Amino acid sequence: MAFIIAGLFASLMAWILNRYVFVNIGQKGVVFFGPMTEEFLKTSLALIFSTSIIFTHITFGLVEAIVDYKNTRKSSGAMVSLASHAFLGIITYVLFILLGSIYIALLIAIIVHMTWNKFVMDIVAVK
Repeated sequence: MAFIIAGLFASLMAWILNRYVFVNIGQKGVVFFGPMTEEFLKTSLALIFSTSIIFTHITFGLVEAIVDYKNTRKSSGAMVSLASHAFLGIITYVLFILLGSIYIALLIAIIVHMTWNKFVMDIVAVK
């Protein structure tokens, strides 16, 4: 159950920080600063609460999926939010186990997240 608290707390903190960045820097700030904030919050709170990194990421993704669906009424976007955060949690955890360093695992997850956001923004900008 601790992963739910960690995921919800990470979601709330990320929403506040991303909102601040969006107001002061704009969408590009969220696209590039957001991954650092989100990955740090999800992973560090999972560690602080001594709970599952993967399930904390999934909880975060579920919250983001609900918000995305509420804002767009598109279930496909919501499912992508959930799946992408689950995938990032798996990447972080597996790399942490394989490499023995949470810092390297976190850095790689941040880079993957930034790359994903850039890819999504390029698709959205084309339409």
